[in-house]
Amino acid sequence: MRGGAASRLTFFFGLLLLAAVVGCAAARRAVPFDTPFDQPLVPADDPAVSHSLSDDGTHLIAKPSVMRKPREVLALSSGGVYGAFTAGVLSGWTAAGDRPEFDVVSGVSTGALIAPFAFLGPEYDCRANRLYVGVKAEDIYCFRSWVTIPFRDSLATSWPLRKLIETQLSQDLVAKIAAEHHRGRRLYVGTTNLDTKKLVVWDLGAIACRPEPRTCQLMRDILLASASVPGILPPVAIDIDVNGKLFRELHCDGGATSTIFMPSGVFEAAAAERSLADPPGHLTAIVAGKLSPDISAVRRRVLPVLSATAEALLYSNTRSELANLAADAHRAGLEYHPIALRQDFLTVEDSLNFDKKEQTRLLAEGMRVGMECRKPGASTDVEPKTLPVEIRTGVKLKRGEPASNVP
Repeated sequence: MRGGAASRLTFFFGLLLLAAVVGCAAARRAVPFDTPFDQPLVPADDPAVSHSLSDDGTHLIAKPSVMRKPREVLALSSGGVYGAFTAGVLSGWTAAGDRPEFDVVSGVSTGALIAPFAFLGPEYDCRANRLYVGVKAEDIYCFRSWVTIPFRDSLATSWPLRKLIETQLSQDLVAKIAAEHHRGRRLYVGTTNLDTKKLVVWDLGAIACRPEPRTCQLMRDILLASASVPGILPPVAIDIDVNGKLFRELHCDGGATSTIFMPSGVFEAAAAERSLADPPGHLTAIVAGKLSPDISAVRRRVLPVLSATAEALLYSNTRSELANLAADAHRAGLEYHPIALRQDFLTVEDSLNFDKKEQTRLLAEGMRVGMECRKPGASTDVEPKTLPVEIRTGVKLKRGEPASNVP
């Protein structure tokens, strides 16, 4: 998933250790907690419903916006600065001349920031590219004073990223997303609800259809939350209304619960009334980074050990998520097309290091891959869903191919 997340994870686990020490005293203090989590929460209305007069002109008929049959589906993963690779793939695909209009687009974390542009079409490729090549670290976050960190919710503030999102997600862009939602297309973004520790999927197209002054700000908050790395950037407070009662939730990086996702309803809609005569649909999954971590020696200290363990877990989770997407796509009759950064590509050391030279390299590599994606015989260096494992009978070993199955 990430080419070099060690620095980011070291910061994260350093904060965890510090929080564990400081939290010993804080744990004795009661925290007000009143939430509606005893039952699942579902939408109370459909903001995309339109009304028209009946044929006899006597009463209004509600017409909900129905999702059109998903034939072209796109899922964008998390991955920090490696989102430049994702943006490059989309640009290269546009240049190849065979990029489709996506019926459904989903994104999480850095993929959430790209998702609206991918959803609206190739004319927004340049804006997605500038989101990575045209920004610096100080345009994303600002580190706090170390003296204050034990009493804060993150190592850095996210006000620069909030301002950046405000410049990108305008009222005009929201109106265009709403128009595409009414056409039956869908745009989904994932965040992690810290209270429930679960993924929350936001239908940005439906939200865009709400004729309310706060709609644009809510969408900005959702994008900011999805990209707010836990421990590095603060969680985002989102107020919800449950049966007329207000609650406040804290949301952070959707990649904490799912590095790449697609709502199950999309697969159900794709499989509904499917005919063998229909041309196959497609699910394209673009991973912002590699599928396996780079091999490196680990120093025998607590933070490097924790960092390496968490890095292995993140990559493993991404491969598992992709395997699930592949199985769901197969059952729904969709051809599955995974795209990831090739394993031998030299990557930056830190997935939060917004270096213009490195970003340009990632963008160029993505464009190269995008020019060839989904062409017959094209290879994107995506590893098999089930990786071969080392099976050892002792400590006397030799070099060779690992076994695929247990004998």
